[in-house]
Amino acid sequence: MNKLILTTLPVLFFACGGPVDLDTNEEAVTGTNIDRSLVVRDPEILARFAFTRTMDSIRGSAAAVGETLDPTETRLAIYQRWMRSFGDAADGCTRSFVDPNDYGLKCPRTPEAKLATINPFPGTATVQFVPVGLFNRFDLMPANGATCGEYRVVYAMNIVGAAPLGGRAFIIFEAALPNPTPALGVEGCLPVAQFWQGLTNDDNVTSRATKLENFYYRGTAIPGFSAVIRAQNYGFTSAAGPALKGRPGQVRTNFFVDNVEWHLREFKVQSSCPTPSTCKVLFQHQTVKVNPAEELFQAGHPRSPDFLAAFPKQVQALASGTLTGIAMTINNNFNEFESVSQASSVVYRTAADAAMKTAIQAELTRIGSALSVNNILNRATTQTCAGCHQVSTFSPNNALGGGLTWPGTLGFVHIDEGSALSPALRSVFLPHRLEVLEKFITDREARLAFGALPADQTIDGRPVDAAN
Repeated sequence: MNKLILTTLPVLFFACGGPVDLDTNEEAVTGTNIDRSLVVRDPEILARFAFTRTMDSIRGSAAAVGETLDPTETRLAIYQRWMRSFGDAADGCTRSFVDPNDYGLKCPRTPEAKLATINPFPGTATVQFVPVGLFNRFDLMPANGATCGEYRVVYAMNIVGAAPLGGRAFIIFEAALPNPTPALGVEGCLPVAQFWQGLTNDDNVTSRATKLENFYYRGTAIPGFSAVIRAQNYGFTSAAGPALKGRPGQVRTNFFVDNVEWHLREFKVQSSCPTPSTCKVLFQHQTVKVNPAEELFQAGHPRSPDFLAAFPKQVQALASGTLTGIAMTINNNFNEFESVSQASSVVYRTAADAAMKTAIQAELTRIGSALSVNNILNRATTQTCAGCHQVSTFSPNNALGGGLTWPGTLGFVHIDEGSALSPALRSVFLPHRLEVLEKFITDREARLAFGALPADQTIDGRPVDAAN
């Protein structure tokens, strides 16, 4: 039986700012339903999350006060410009800000560029993107409470009849929800945790659908909190600078168009306004976070010496005794712009040279760990997009030492076109996220302790911008 007994947050609490009385009387929260409060796959609920609606919400929130979009800036124009970024034309991946460190981004990607030739929005479209899951990532809230975690919508490509392309493709919108009372730190995000946990006790799927619709699109689910799906929540930047410090939130793609090569990329939403009345909405390439280039694990790249000095400092976090505790924090200068799930070169165990292995062993000896150098390099691979989605799920790459083995996926994905979930999600990651959510609601002392943690660390002890 689910149990959540909280005194009503006193009338002094104002979600949009003002004094707060935090003296709540809490009892243990248990019995949270993963399929209602952590990952939502009910068809009736997903039906309200059409790709058209999400793109329109981003488009409609991208212009600042005093600005308007160019009349030609339709949802289709925005989408097709985004997909052209996989090609080598003016909107493409040859632009100077993409892969400035020359880590070997494949450009152009001709199959993916085909996506720019289709219109996925009509109900009769032969290539569509359909919602397959909503994910509660409250566990990704930074320890300073600047945002209240990430709230994701996953879309899968669906091909109906004859189409100009094939294969598989997923787009993941990963919005970071701003904390309207950042001065309260993580305590200001308690209503969000309670909202998601409360879905467990709602047996009416139509009611849950409306609540989630209000949370994601309308901003009426929790007083004081904005809608999730807004341009500002996907790392939005403009000529005036970042909307939020750190530009949290992003959109990621996991593409296998025409069955050529599985790869993952990351984007942030930007606006460009040549004049106040001709603004455009851009999905711009970014580094794929916590995905250091394999070239850096050996000598030869200009940044290799700096990485040799930096990476051994991650050994202690990588040497965690639990799967969910394994982590690493990588300076963005070391991250690449693409993570390829079908390239053996991304296995750091085989990429590292003797100097890197010696440095790792020295750190293992210093901390008194019995793990091997290869264990640490395999653990580092698990933290990358390619590792978590495919490369680390097979022997010998999944051998992590300390009795740990990296769990399996559904083959390059953690949720598939039919909304099935991977063994890794079901057996490891979702149960852990449930534990984080329940403990956060229950234990006020633990919440207050987060204030002593680094701002670039989540309440789960992981890097704020980690891909996993």
